[in-house]
Amino acid sequence: WGDKDPWESIELERAYGDFDTVEDFVVLPNVGHCPQNEAPHLVNPLVESFVSHHSRSPANASKTI
Repeated sequence: WGDKDPWESIELERAYGDFDTVEDFVVLPNVGHCPQNEAPHLVNPLVESFVSHHSRSPANASKTI
């Protein structure tokens, strides 16, 4: 979450971290409402880490279609 978001209060949005399905609520410093556009250098490594953590390796993937 961008800590400089002018429309969404960071204090209110921290509540998202309380949901069971949320693994980590990340606050990005000096970033506004669209972190993926404003700071891809901060967002992309988080996305890559998430995908890597949750992707199945080819050896474990199901071969059924």
